[in-house]
Amino acid sequence: MGEHYAICASTINEYGRFIIEGGEITAFAKKWEARKRSMQKQATYCGEGRIGHGTKTRVANVYQAKDRIANFRDTTNHRYSKALIDYALKHQCGIIQIEDLSGIKQETQFPKFLQHWTYYDLQSKIETKAKEHGIAVIKVNPRFTSQRCSKCGYIDSENRKTQESFCCVKCKFTANADFDASQNLSIPNIDHVIQAQLSANEKKT
Repeated sequence: MGEHYAICASTINEYGRFIIEGGEITAFAKKWEARKRSMQKQATYCGEGRIGHGTKTRVANVYQAKDRIANFRDTTNHRYSKALIDYALKHQCGIIQIEDLSGIKQETQFPKFLQHWTYYDLQSKIETKAKEHGIAVIKVNPRFTSQRCSKCGYIDSENRKTQESFCCVKCKFTANADFDASQNLSIPNIDHVIQAQLSANEKKT
């Protein structure tokens, strides 16, 4: 889950991939946040018809804007989560591994946009829909999944040159960075695999 792709998922060994472009909820929220700020300013010099009914009436439009953002987020994440579960069912996936976002605010390697409640809401909806279809959802530590080459397993911060591009400095495998990360997340117990690799590297050095 990220800013460029709201969801980038793939089945193990690249039997298929599922991508939803990002930015839809963020763009909608920014538009209505701007309108909300404008409404807040208008409330300070509103007409007599609104002044006489107290503060609640004066800021009613502000609350409506807030509700509109929440409703849009809810509806959009329902669409996204349903589409992902449909993809999992199509490829007969019994398990979905997703990034564990708990404690994300304390981890500096995570970009700030992932701290937004939208991603927690989306994960919650994925878990609920997956359970309805008998699909297990496992949350794994995403640490180093964006730096690990899904082809040869080599881990290096230099592998991810930019937010979007991945190029392994060892085997020269290139791919979209989010797709490479999704391939790593498709590996059973990937967090333990990565930890074992890191421990082995420490012993070598």
